[in-house]
Amino acid sequence: MFDSPLRSLLPPGGQYASEKCVVGTGESFRGTWSLSRSGAECLNWNATALRGRRFTARRADAGSLGLGNHNYCRNPDNDSAPWCYVYKGSQVVWDVCSLPKCPEDRLAECVLGSGRSYRGTASVTRSGARCLPWDAPALRRKLYNAWRPDALQLGLSGHGFCRNPDGDAGPWCHTYSNAQLTWELCDVPKCSIRPSTITTLGPRAPTTNNNNGATCGQRSDDSQNRPSYRIFGGRLSNITEQPWQAIINVYQARSKQHFYRCGGVLIDSCWVLSAAHCFEENEKAERLEVILGRTFRKQSEGGDQVFEVEKYWIHEKFDPESFDNDIALLKLKTDIGVCAIVSPEVAPVCLPDPDLVLPSWTECEISGFGRAKEFSAEYAERIKRGYVRLWPNERCVPDALSGRLVTPNMLCAGDTRGLDDACKGDSGGPLVCRNKERMTLVGVVSWGDGCGQRDKPGVYTRVSNYIGWIDGKVKESPV
Repeated sequence: MFDSPLRSLLPPGGQYASEKCVVGTGESFRGTWSLSRSGAECLNWNATALRGRRFTARRADAGSLGLGNHNYCRNPDNDSAPWCYVYKGSQVVWDVCSLPKCPEDRLAECVLGSGRSYRGTASVTRSGARCLPWDAPALRRKLYNAWRPDALQLGLSGHGFCRNPDGDAGPWCHTYSNAQLTWELCDVPKCSIRPSTITTLGPRAPTTNNNNGATCGQRSDDSQNRPSYRIFGGRLSNITEQPWQAIINVYQARSKQHFYRCGGVLIDSCWVLSAAHCFEENEKAERLEVILGRTFRKQSEGGDQVFEVEKYWIHEKFDPESFDNDIALLKLKTDIGVCAIVSPEVAPVCLPDPDLVLPSWTECEISGFGRAKEFSAEYAERIKRGYVRLWPNERCVPDALSGRLVTPNMLCAGDTRGLDDACKGDSGGPLVCRNKERMTLVGVVSWGDGCGQRDKPGVYTRVSNYIGWIDGKVKESPV
């Protein structure tokens, strides 16, 4: 199934920071920011020039402090903020880094659902015991510790904060009880349902502008007002630029891990759209995982929200040969009546009206974690965004796509320069266009003839043809 032309943005590259703000004093900051307030580039913590300094990568506890063979800002001594060593003239000095403070996270100290996405700082169990750091030597042989390959993805590192890496009843941690190493659930309250949650399925693009944070198609990150990491074939992006982008992972029993499968699009609190061809025949919903709010595919930054899938639907008339009706709908699992919580990192996109027709050559956006090139071995680690234009129907024909069938349920979009395109791994992701001042989901990434080839568009599922199908499934299975 996956030899079919799944799609990705071209190609990754450039320097970037994995976290752009600091929580508290930044003692747990593990991003890749490397500039001081003076504008000087940080020195590598392993640099020869730092010999004799107290905090270097040569310390025995360097790993737990976040120090290593890199020059990223850290706060190993619980100073007022992350800092690093820099050159001032010919002298090595330390300087605080130029990272801003993160906005206060209202969800940081409460749990959504089972708390798999919890990234707060609670560190006490229900019995009042203090949690052990996940990198404590006593945990070396435990299944969940800071040395796992997927530790960062699970929120585990050199701290003792409560986490739920295995989908237990709630966040937990390792601790000592009567001198015996054990684990306990933590004392973290459940989040109450707030008015800012998404409350209606499939919001259409509004006819009037308003400032309601729960409405669709809005993003807090106005990327036009900050530097662009423009690269050939798409640009490195931040999830706040595409807060509706979803990651769909699938659990592999042999490795006991989730692996990336496809992209998806948040259309409502508990509903995600994707492409039908992303799912294997009779695949069980419990194997699927949906992650929202993540800039880096494998790395949590505190703003992400992780969900199990209760149920999903493949369109009944999906044709695996032609990819006609290439659409799927996923229902996220919840035990509190709400799933995704609106935040700068997570927001729904608007669904189009069934009769929406945008002018030919309208500029739209694509995004995803797909492969850099058609035959690349790896998916992108960081989300990328590209710009494409809607092709006229008369040019969206088999002759433009090596003879492959094009149906009325498909639309074409591409960069006429052959620069930006979707490619393998972006399948199921969004093609969004501005409509009535909101970003509207016009297409779902489906297939194409290669990646980024001049005069060959990408092909997308035409979402406006499926509004009735989506509404029907939602009414069939209310949250």
